[in-house]
Amino acid sequence: MLIEWHSDRLWYWDTKTRHFGITNIHRMFVLKRNDGMLIVINPVELTTQLQLSLSEIGMVGQVIVSSPSYHYALSEWWLAYSDAYFLATPTVIQTRSDLNFDDALSSSTHPFLKGEVFQASILGSDQPRKVLFCDPVSRTLLLPDILVMSQPHQPLSQRLYAILNGASYAMSLPIWDRVQINKTSLLRASVQEVLTWPANHILSSTGITKKGDAKEAIYNAYRWAFKNL
Repeated sequence: MLIEWHSDRLWYWDTKTRHFGITNIHRMFVLKRNDGMLIVINPVELTTQLQLSLSEIGMVGQVIVSSPSYHYALSEWWLAYSDAYFLATPTVIQTRSDLNFDDALSSSTHPFLKGEVFQASILGSDQPRKVLFCDPVSRTLLLPDILVMSQPHQPLSQRLYAILNGASYAMSLPIWDRVQINKTSLLRASVQEVLTWPANHILSSTGITKKGDAKEAIYNAYRWAFKNL
């Protein structure tokens, strides 16, 4: 079901996926541009119900994959919305060589997205890039699968994974991702950029939902990188 987060501006649609024995929420974001066109971020499986729901709020103009974790349903979207502008991270573009993408996402706001959202990447490791956005209208951070947190609506295996990574009550960077950080100064600069954005709330593609205190939550997730400065 398409859930409206901010009136006539931002929606999300939750499904469940299973990877490496862990069932996770996969949340797709739908943002209505100022011109009325829709931006779809990290698309889920394209069902008839979803297509009808989208047609009721606007026309799909852009499809974005902001993490290598969310390209599995892309073929359906590419066929159904061939006139849309497709953006993805470099890793996704390399992985999905069967599809034609219009451009790659970087750590700076793409020209097609300027005036709509803020865009950045959390840098500091050699892992594939993942891109996050901020919608200034709803004042919401739209995160890919970069942080974990246990919340009651998540599948049990996803909650247990978050707890094992120290995220019982607050968002945290998974332990494996943390040990991959080799450029702490770049990480700090990335986090500091995000903290300048007009964000109060957080929605994550992993299903994390947080109303209020967005900047505090992000800072606390990376607090360890700012110690001993």
